[in-house]
Amino acid sequence: MKACCSLLLAFAIFCSPVLAAAPTRTIQQLGPVKVGAACPSFGGFTLEGEALSLAKLLKPAKGEPATAVVISFFATYCKVCKERLPSIERVVGRQKDKGARGVLIDYAEDAELASQFAQAQRLRLPVIPDKFGKIAERLGVDKTLPRTFVVDRKGAVVMIFDLEGDDFEQALSAAVDRAMRD
Repeated sequence: MKACCSLLLAFAIFCSPVLAAAPTRTIQQLGPVKVGAACPSFGGFTLEGEALSLAKLLKPAKGEPATAVVISFFATYCKVCKERLPSIERVVGRQKDKGARGVLIDYAEDAELASQFAQAQRLRLPVIPDKFGKIAERLGVDKTLPRTFVVDRKGAVVMIFDLEGDDFEQALSAAVDRAMRD
């Protein structure tokens, strides 16, 4: 009996992170940002020195206008961010020909650290370092990371991801599809 209980306890401890994995969760409002309302404008310089804004993502000077924009806040120290960034890149990459765009915003870290991280992770989406948290403040993002927003072609917020679980890629893909239809 003791052996059985010990084995069960060892299994529970070993597998608890797997068993306790939370599903992706969305919210209707984060600070000043509400689903269905216009996304606050923002802008900054990418790691490559390009000026990039929500307006520029929605209506670039060259090429087709965006049909959906994914905005994701991350930090280099955030384990969940590191795990979810590839999902964002895959979803935007799969929908790029249909007008999906994305931007990754490094929360409260300098450009050098963000650049090292982006290179190590082989990130392809543009990264804007938000060293002083001004972009994050405009979108109601605090130290709780990651935070991901999906915006439609008109600039309205379609989805705010509050918790990015194991089903995040599927949920994000569905949100981008929805933004493209709106």
